[in-house]
Amino acid sequence: MRLHKKEKTSGTCADVVCCAHGHKMRWPELLGKNGAAAKATIEKENPEVTAEILTSGRVGPPNFCCNRVFVIVDTHGNVTNIPTIG
Repeated sequence: MRLHKKEKTSGTCADVVCCAHGHKMRWPELLGKNGAAAKATIEKENPEVTAEILTSGRVGPPNFCCNRVFVIVDTHGNVTNIPTIG
């Protein structure tokens, strides 16, 4: 069953592989790319997650979440860390 974005929940699995549900879970090829374009790519390649853009130095919630990917960008809006589920 595929969930709509508003119905996603984090679940209890603390293992990123378990959370991928057969979809992509890491995007190393997006390093240095535009953050907005990276967000769109991530959400297209894994419809189970929502990508959130964060500026470098800003910290997201500390909890692990199976349906979340933080896209960390620099002051120019380019991806600085490998986006990964969590």
